[in-house]
Amino acid sequence: MFKSTSRYEFILVLRDRWVGTLLILFFLITLFAVLNGYEKVNERKEGIGKVKSDALQTELKYANDIDSLSRGLKRAPVPWLDPRSLSMYGQRAGRVVAMDPPPLALISTGQSDLFTHTVKPRLYGEASALGFSELSNPVQLMFGTFDLAFVCIYLLPLLILAFSYNLLSADKESGVLRLAISQSVSLYKWLFNKLLVRFFVLSFIIIISILVSLLIFDTDFDSSVVKLLLLVLAYTFFWFVVAFMVNLFGASSGTNAIVLVSVWVVLVLLIPSFISQSANTLYPVPSRINMIHQYRVAEAESEKKAGELLDGYLRDHPELANNDTTQESQYSFWLKYFASVEVIQASVQPVLAEYNDALEEQQRWVNRWRVLSPAVLLQNSLNEIAGTSTEHYNDFRKQAIDFSAAWRSYFIPRMFKNENMSAGDIANLPDYTYSDMRVSEHYSFDFIVMIMFIAVALGASVFAYRRFVLLGLTTV
Repeated sequence: MFKSTSRYEFILVLRDRWVGTLLILFFLITLFAVLNGYEKVNERKEGIGKVKSDALQTELKYANDIDSLSRGLKRAPVPWLDPRSLSMYGQRAGRVVAMDPPPLALISTGQSDLFTHTVKPRLYGEASALGFSELSNPVQLMFGTFDLAFVCIYLLPLLILAFSYNLLSADKESGVLRLAISQSVSLYKWLFNKLLVRFFVLSFIIIISILVSLLIFDTDFDSSVVKLLLLVLAYTFFWFVVAFMVNLFGASSGTNAIVLVSVWVVLVLLIPSFISQSANTLYPVPSRINMIHQYRVAEAESEKKAGELLDGYLRDHPELANNDTTQESQYSFWLKYFASVEVIQASVQPVLAEYNDALEEQQRWVNRWRVLSPAVLLQNSLNEIAGTSTEHYNDFRKQAIDFSAAWRSYFIPRMFKNENMSAGDIANLPDYTYSDMRVSEHYSFDFIVMIMFIAVALGASVFAYRRFVLLGLTTV
């Protein structure tokens, strides 16, 4: 019975022109979404490549200039343009701190349109934390980016609902249902069998659409592709089960459509918006303008007493003091600045800590309550797979700040000793390689909770069957 029902349902699906149109449309939408993601990733790679190329050209030029000046082949320029000056080299020839995109970065834009992917450490200037984000189009930020994550989270459920909202009601209205249940099979199993056929057909289209789209744009396949497909298929099956449950109530096709769209609005739009807005309300982020203002005020006050700060700084760091007191330091101005940096950082630290703590609390709040919606679970995992989650960018920010500190630690002690840069020193400069190993993984948890959503929906469908069908509250 089930074999013949499955074959019959499969034939009906293949012959339904509307279904075929929807499936072709989904493939084209998926292809277009991956194309958008591919272009964004290419733009990101080109930007990183240009910054790295410029930094390499600057380093090669400075290396040649230092070598020529050391041999007396060139006349020394003014001090502030001399590449042998540690202050000049450390400020203008910083190594690039870059966040290279992982293979599947094209599937989800995530936070990549909010944060920069390259930072050049410098000896002086405002802290990296004060200028880490980049300007973006506010209209794009409002409506989001049309990427694969958007297609799977928002559009795929609507396709599933259009594919299955009349799973029972259409047969009921055409008279096929009475013929089917006259056989020795329960309505629940018969309807679930129809659902499985449609799920496998759509799953095949989803897998083919995603894999072909990724292959077209030369994406490197690894275990992340398997994670992507498993999570999307689990999300797909959840919405099929929701449609199955609603169909069991025995309402008309129009009523089913209204109920299912309402469920979509609640799970995909309202709950995620509530989680986001409640995070902003409960843990408001202090004003960046106020933070930058405090930094500037502290900087102005420290400049007034730079000499006193330098004396105090050397008392706290005697290892930096220059033993040769017969020669005036060529870095005297910058030494006073470095001495004042600690005062500036201490002044702005409370506001900066409050800013960072609020962001971390917001992220913890979202992580805690994402279990309320499968859409949030899917978004979180897709951002994680794509390397565009908030955690990835917070970790990159910390890596950039740590490397900036290492960069300054190489130059500042030598500047206090009044040394110069040589061509041989370039090979010993600190270097940076991005790593996301410190970012915690939530995929397994998200997948398990998604399965729990499916289990709850199946349990609700059993309840609906026993309550409305077996007790005769629903007429077939």
